[in-house]
Amino acid sequence: MAGPTLNERLAEAQREATGLREQLAHAESDLAIALEDADYVAAERHKKTADELRQPALIADAHVKALIAGVQELEAHRAAEQRAAQLRDQQEQGRRQFEEATAREAAAMDEMDQHLAQLKAAYGALRQIVEDAFGAQQRAGQARIEAHTAGINAGIWPQDAAPPAMPNRATAYVDYSPVLMQIMRTDLPS
Repeated sequence: MAGPTLNERLAEAQREATGLREQLAHAESDLAIALEDADYVAAERHKKTADELRQPALIADAHVKALIAGVQELEAHRAAEQRAAQLRDQQEQGRRQFEEATAREAAAMDEMDQHLAQLKAAYGALRQIVEDAFGAQQRAGQARIEAHTAGINAGIWPQDAAPPAMPNRATAYVDYSPVLMQIMRTDLPS
């Protein structure tokens, strides 16, 4: 079982000191009245009582002051502990937030890298599609020339038949699309 707390001891010491000061004040008042009345026997008795009470009253006051200082020191200690606990909690929360934020950053960076890899693949695929379209356009043009020549040789067309126009849809498609034109002229950074 715990003894009385510091605050309980302070309250008890204050009651004791108040009682002793009241007794001392009463004895000094009685002494003053006895001296006024020239009752020196009563004055001697009241002086002796006051002298006997003075030291215990001073000790009781000193005890109260010491207990007040102790209460203040205990409160300061508790406040310091509370501030330290709050700081620890704040730092721990800050560490958790830091770890969560850096984890979110790393995840977002990974996701961004995946998207950039997809973009690079799509960019490469789009360039390849355009190059394949140019290749098909060139093969179509070559086949058209061969058909024209074969048509002249077969007598389908006269010998002086104008050469056929070359297919150019792929070229026109790219030429009229600034995006496709830029894609064909520019490589993505590594």
